[in-house]
Amino acid sequence: MIERYKKNLKVLQKGNVYSKEMEHDACGVGLVASTEGKKSRKVVEYGIEALKAVWHRGAVDADGKTGDGAGIHLEIPKEFFAEKIELTGHDYDNSEICIGMIFLPRNNYSAQESSRTLIEKELTKSNFSIYGWRQVPVNPKVLGEKAERTRPEITQVLFKHNDKKISNKDLEIKLYESRRKIEKEANNINLNDFYICSFSSKSIIYKGMFLAESLSEFYTDLKDERFISRYAIFHQRFSTNTAPSWDLAQPFRAIAHNGEINTLRGNINWMKVHEQEMYSPIFQNMENLVPVIPAGNSDSASLDNVFELLNISGQPAPLAKLMLIPDAWSKKSKVLPKDHQQLFNFLNSTMEPWDGPAAIAATDNEWVIAASDRNGLRPLRFTITKDKFLFAGSETGMIELNEKQISHKGRLGPGEIIGVRIEKGKVYKNSEIKNYLAKEYKHFNSQIVDLDKKISVSNEKNIFSGLELKRRQHAFGLSIEDLELILHPMAEDAKEATGSMGDDTPLAVLSDRYRPLYHFFRQNFSQVTNPPIDSLRENKVMSLKN
Repeated sequence: MIERYKKNLKVLQKGNVYSKEMEHDACGVGLVASTEGKKSRKVVEYGIEALKAVWHRGAVDADGKTGDGAGIHLEIPKEFFAEKIELTGHDYDNSEICIGMIFLPRNNYSAQESSRTLIEKELTKSNFSIYGWRQVPVNPKVLGEKAERTRPEITQVLFKHNDKKISNKDLEIKLYESRRKIEKEANNINLNDFYICSFSSKSIIYKGMFLAESLSEFYTDLKDERFISRYAIFHQRFSTNTAPSWDLAQPFRAIAHNGEINTLRGNINWMKVHEQEMYSPIFQNMENLVPVIPAGNSDSASLDNVFELLNISGQPAPLAKLMLIPDAWSKKSKVLPKDHQQLFNFLNSTMEPWDGPAAIAATDNEWVIAASDRNGLRPLRFTITKDKFLFAGSETGMIELNEKQISHKGRLGPGEIIGVRIEKGKVYKNSEIKNYLAKEYKHFNSQIVDLDKKISVSNEKNIFSGLELKRRQHAFGLSIEDLELILHPMAEDAKEATGSMGDDTPLAVLSDRYRPLYHFFRQNFSQVTNPPIDSLRENKVMSLKN
């Protein structure tokens, strides 16, 4: 694969099509899915091949073998794991197989035993029966020195729920709540280097700090012909905000993400606010689920935590995407359908946007989707083939396909989604997904009260003037500078003032002058002067109004 890539590069360089100076490094992300809802070995092989093709998008350590992280998210192959259950000495009774893919502290046998005991205790208490533990076969020879030094003990716990009549959705809810309780307890007793990659009856994640090309060499399970799936989500990490580690390799439990969340601190703080109001009858105890975003998470892991919670609580993956990474839209738009506006308006009122350049591949085990953020600053290409496969990822040509077999291909623009409804085996393009959601959740609109239509300020009167007004302005903390530079253009031209995002006044906490309460809260942002936004040229992705 790598040799073919290098050979192609030479051809492109010779023809002046490619220049090394134009190369940009960033995470590689994507998915392969069956568009007819059939599990196949091809999906897994295509997923591994596509991941290997984006190896250049990840960072490589000086040892030449340690990467920032790579991995793949697949459905659980029942035939493969039924055999592993038999090897534990239990008979497989055709019930749903649940698997926890676990990273345990290596070379600390006491901590390993504590981890296993914690998991077994919680599963037993939650009415699960444990088949046994399985040592995941790995090939450490493909690892670099740093990856090997930090390598965890990689194990799988195989188990089932004792109620055979439990629905798939209820089973996933119980698994989610059990995992969160285990994670919380592990944190309370300071179990370091303990991490649950996946804990599900639907899917499983294989990941680590190796290079993308080494995935199937390190995890020999993936070479087994019985490893089949209807989708494969893959990711090659280029670490920017957090140092590389085994647990921060992607995919995470719901998403694989290329980009950065620029609003992360605000999103985390808002999530803490939402936790005070969170309630759902489907969970036994909401306290088990908080904090939704554990301390020390990367921006991608934090987004995944919230995305997963929305999925588990009943919001499908496309709806969760529109909630968290919304489209650019406006009530004044003459192009956007009315029902889309109403859907976006409701979602806008329920959750703050996780803004920043983002391209994601995600699944809730009902849908598998690829999607872009409102600005479309991360590339996502897709191809649909006549032999019923969807390929989407950071680059075109990740898989060598026969052009005659391609029925449709293109790119995802700002805010666009493409996906497959797994059970139905149907591809939904951007407008189809949004039409479906607008129709399915049209009752949302009845919950919105538009204050602009309820409140009129046309008859507003001046209550204070002259000295009385000045006295109150002074008490509020308004200075002559505020009046002249900020309020004056707003009153005269109905426009926001143009100026620097920062100021050189002392921090409120250090000032010897009176500073109002809101001065103690400062925006963390680049202290630069930006030109006014061109709302005409950029009207596709932004607006000066809601």
